[in-house]
This record gives sequence, structure tokens and C-alpha cells, in this order.
Amino acid sequence: MYTNPITIRQIPCNHPDFFQLCQELDLFLNKAIGGEHKREKYKKYNHTDTMDYVIIAYDGQHAAGCAALRKYSETEIELKRVFVQESYRGQHIGEQMLTHLIEYAQKAGYQNMLLETGIFLNSSVRLYKHCGFEQIDNYGDYRNMPESLCMGLRLKANR
Repeated sequence: MYTNPITIRQIPCNHPDFFQLCQELDLFLNKAIGGEHKREKYKKYNHTDTMDYVIIAYDGQHAAGCAALRKYSETEIELKRVFVQESYRGQHIGEQMLTHLIEYAQKAGYQNMLLETGIFLNSSVRLYKHCGFEQIDNYGDYRNMPESLCMGLRLKANR
């Protein structure tokens, strides 16, 4: 349980808090799917230095969660690296971060938000559905990855 109001802050993609949370996300995913070797083909899609907009959810000065966006096309933006530390889960922090990113993408004029997740990440899929995402055909390089689940959200333009 967090003790301070959660604040969402934009940070640069090379910020140490983002790097640390991404390492924790990778460890979580390794454990969830049975080892790093099973995630090898996904690593090239998750380089932190390719993210265009990064946020951290802070409990005071403690980085409790992260999420990022990367431009996919002129009209589409991709949700990446969504993670909330275990002790902070179930407290709507993921929802707060997604709401922030959706609002940002709408204001930036994107029409769609895309994401890829694993079919085995039930709590992540529930969060995305709760925020309005629907399953779509696997896109791009995920097209031939049956363990991937792709989702999309039509954004309301705010330009």
C-alpha cells in the first residue's frame, strides 16, 4: 500500500528509475514464462532508448511503476514497458498510468494505440480491457508469434 498520493511524472528514457523498473519487469517476465531464453526474440522490441514518452508512477520519491509510448506510425502509437512493482499491484496504479498515456496520445493527435502482451499475462490483459483495449490481429513482427496477444484502442482526437 502506498503512503503518499501517487504522482505520474514524465522522465527521459535514460532515467535510472525507468531502467531499474524495466529490469524488474524483465525478471518478472522471465519467471512468468520459464526463463529468459523464452523471451529472447522480444528483446529487440523493448530497448529503453527507443521510447518516445516515458512515465513513472511515484509514491513520494519511490518509483512504483512505469510505462512508455513509442511512435509506431503517423497515426498509431504503441504502448510499451508497463509495469507495477508487486507490492503496489491491485491499487489502480496501472490504470492511472494508462489513463495518463491515453490522454497524452489523444492530445498528440494519434488515432490508435497498439500494444503487445503475452497470452499468459491475465492481469495485464484484464487491465487493458478495463481501459478499453480490444484484441486485434497480431501486427508487425508479432504476426508470427502465437504466444503474443495484440490489442488496440481507438483514440478520440483532441487536436
